[in-house]
Amino acid sequence: MHRLFFLLALAIAGGALQAQTKASQKILFNGKIFTANPNQPVAEAVALSGDKIIAVGSMVDVQKALKGETTQIDLQGKFLLPGLIDSHNHALSGGKSLSAANVGDVWLATLQLAAYAENILKTRKGMRGDVILIEGMHSATWAHLNELDALFNGDGYRKQPVVLRGSDGHTAWVNRVMLQRAGVNRAFITSLNESERPFFGVDEKGEPTGRISEDGFNTIRKVLPASAVDAYEAARAGVQHLNSLGITAWLDPATGSTGNGAQNSDLQLYEKLSLKKNLTAHVAATVVADGDGDIQKQIDVLKALQMHFNTVKDLSVLGFKIFADGVLEYPTQTAAVSIPYKNSGRQGSLMFEPGKFKNFVAKADQQQLLVHVHAIGDRAVTEALNAFAYARAANGNNRLSHFITHLQLVVPSDFKRFAALNVLASYQLLWATADTYTVELVKPYIDSTLFAVHYPAKSMLDQGAVIAGASDWPVSSANPFEAIYVAETRLGKLGVLNPRESMPRAEMLKAYTINAAKVLWNTTIGSIEPGKQADLVLVDRDVLTVSAEDVKTTQVLWTMFGGEIVYKK
Repeated sequence: MHRLFFLLALAIAGGALQAQTKASQKILFNGKIFTANPNQPVAEAVALSGDKIIAVGSMVDVQKALKGETTQIDLQGKFLLPGLIDSHNHALSGGKSLSAANVGDVWLATLQLAAYAENILKTRKGMRGDVILIEGMHSATWAHLNELDALFNGDGYRKQPVVLRGSDGHTAWVNRVMLQRAGVNRAFITSLNESERPFFGVDEKGEPTGRISEDGFNTIRKVLPASAVDAYEAARAGVQHLNSLGITAWLDPATGSTGNGAQNSDLQLYEKLSLKKNLTAHVAATVVADGDGDIQKQIDVLKALQMHFNTVKDLSVLGFKIFADGVLEYPTQTAAVSIPYKNSGRQGSLMFEPGKFKNFVAKADQQQLLVHVHAIGDRAVTEALNAFAYARAANGNNRLSHFITHLQLVVPSDFKRFAALNVLASYQLLWATADTYTVELVKPYIDSTLFAVHYPAKSMLDQGAVIAGASDWPVSSANPFEAIYVAETRLGKLGVLNPRESMPRAEMLKAYTINAAKVLWNTTIGSIEPGKQADLVLVDRDVLTVSAEDVKTTQVLWTMFGGEIVYKK
């Protein structure tokens, strides 16, 4: 058997690497290989043919599996693992954020924010028509409303519309010019129903302060000029960015809304990427739905979207996304909690009626459709699990895996319900740290018993829950290795958050591979084993044995999707 031998070095020329990736058969050897396959957790070599893994095992066994011309790739002792999978990633909006005015969840003092805004006016980056739009604002910003008011309602901005959008995607602040343009005034707020009114901050006279949360932002969105950023190029940039982090698959949880019917521009973007061969990832999608709405009408919309888009290569529309609540941080506090917030006496916003939502989940499950729930507060988590329990009882079906994401507060009585109901846990454990968010914007305002169950990933794991890795990019970094570091150390600028919830390193690698594949309902990815997709990542260090600090700075050397190198450092 004639073989061509190539040495893959870190400084290899781009042309040589391209030649390697074009060979239909490859053997990868001389590396530390993490397979994420419990039946064969480690291996000496991997054989690929086209876009599939053919054999995994010893070098001798792998060589026997291939015949004909074969490229051998020397991994030089580096660490090989399956393509990483993000179970909750807004890749399209993430791509847009790369070319927007986005402060990346960094808190800016008033003078810094003023300088940032002035630079936007000069460069026009971040302008939406005549509106200054600054995204990625740290939630600590909202504790300084008087300073925002003095700056952006002062002399220099009396005629200049300004919108500040929180990194959490749930909170914003706008100046008076923008409030007037949107028609938001005391009379408007008074006209709202009791469930809508808390989404608008008001002063002691009932006048709007400019702070807006949740669906209240739709009033601003309606008058916000369209973005000048090319949506396709932004989407392409988003895919490339994720590939550079070793990510070869994700679930995009908010690809349009059932309210828009069969016209879905987000799914059309993914379709365009695929047709132009720029979708170098597997994408599973859910569509935002109304848990209290007409379920059959929404099922009909979803089925129509599936009929069209599930024929697109590497794209699958799985089901619905439901918002059970909002966010926990002061002053927004729209996360639904079982014990009232100390400062307001309220319990947040449960964004569906429990009885209606049970019916929604049961009918969706009956139609083989995924239900993906955003739940941050413990009451939202409990009610979501109640709905899944109802569906299991009604349909006698425990096979379809539904899932809940975020899970900032989960009470101990709910830990074991995840495994029992086959509900997966999609966790953004980069957030499980003692920082301004948890220590200053949450801890003083919630009951101590709730704070004690902050991101209880390890406790849930011990009770049999499947933990899947996620980022919520662009809310925060999409880098899985940064999240793995925090999941293990729980260490932040203000100390350690509930150290007993520290996640084992190997479990976090599983969270970003085989477990996240379960969230995407995709059995062809997530591990290195024969018959699966040849999605692989080579990194510069053994992430199972190096220190936690070293895990955080792990570098991706190359990313392979379907047997082809799609990113090289």
